[in-house]
Amino acid sequence: MVVMDAALWWLPTVAVALVTVLGVFAAASSPPEGRGRSYRVAVVLLVGALAIAASAWQQARSRAMLGEETARLRELATRLDDVAGLLPAGPGKTPGETFDTVAAALRSLNAKIEDLEAQIQALKEEARGRTIAPDTAAKMAEHLRPYGSQRVVVSCVPDDVEAFNYANRIAGVLREAGWDALGPEKTTIFGAAPGMGLRLFVRAGMAPPKAAKILLDAFARFNIPFQSGIAPSDAIPDPATVEIFVSRKS
Repeated sequence: MVVMDAALWWLPTVAVALVTVLGVFAAASSPPEGRGRSYRVAVVLLVGALAIAASAWQQARSRAMLGEETARLRELATRLDDVAGLLPAGPGKTPGETFDTVAAALRSLNAKIEDLEAQIQALKEEARGRTIAPDTAAKMAEHLRPYGSQRVVVSCVPDDVEAFNYANRIAGVLREAGWDALGPEKTTIFGAAPGMGLRLFVRAGMAPPKAAKILLDAFARFNIPFQSGIAPSDAIPDPATVEIFVSRKS
């Protein structure tokens, strides 16, 4: 079947070749008139060869274009099959029911697309925000638990959702470890300068409580960004309390 289709496709070129052959025979069998017969044969051969070449080129070009168009149609059909697989299995009893069924399916697809977009946006927000991974949080809580209940206040800059969420995450880890962690509280007493790392504050004029060094060691152990050192502050009323401050993200 394929061989027959190919033969039919090249039929115009074969026809031109046959006409050329017949023309050559006709010119060759005509009465000789000096060198006129040779010229006629040469002219017929030349014109026939050009016609055959042009016909073959046109057929090859058309065949290639048809192949490209067939490939595009097959790709389109595959995509339509994929979409059809998401639609209901069969049509309704009436055209109206069929339309309603397809419309409902398309609405469902749009809802799924919107849900995926919302999930992608949430992932982007999470990637932009500071956080502590669940496994790291569990290990950090386990590390801090043997030190008993240490008093800590977690605070952050006001009107910053990202800083509040991060502060809340830290407070949750400390409470999970059994520490007396308060907050997150919103405050401006430690300034509004942006900073990626956590800052620790203790009562000015007093020796830092044991919890301050424990926290700095834990932050370093679990790769939680923090600013080195412990800052004294008159805003800390209790000498036994450490305050962890979350700045605006830089």
